[in-house]
Amino acid sequence: MEIANALKALPVLLALAGCGSITGVAESASTLNGFRASHGRTALQSDGGLTAMAQSHAADMARRDALDHNGFMERRGPRGARAENVAYGCNDSPCVIQQWVNSSGHRANMLRTDITKYGIASAVSKSGRRYWVLELGE
Repeated sequence: MEIANALKALPVLLALAGCGSITGVAESASTLNGFRASHGRTALQSDGGLTAMAQSHAADMARRDALDHNGFMERRGPRGARAENVAYGCNDSPCVIQQWVNSSGHRANMLRTDITKYGIASAVSKSGRRYWVLELGE
């Protein structure tokens, strides 16, 4: 069902997340929610506002070629984000989701029970490094 919801919002998600195909959007939803389901958590719904925040922060990190949570407390938190995962080095969403699964803090964020929505996006720096952001909210 989550994949069907993601496909309905496909034009917006593709533009915001920088994905090049339906498969990229579907993989993001199924991998994150598949991981949550395997741990008894409910599926998260894709959210355009969280995706826009994720895209903005990914683009900012790519512009600066720096990995950080810069502006989370001041900008994204007050607008509904409750947790944020950032990463670099993966070329697709299944890779970055697995990277976060393997990190205890990032894993804990993805398994939170107080979140119901997510937004994921990436951006590539001039050096070619792909930065990823996952915003989680309620």
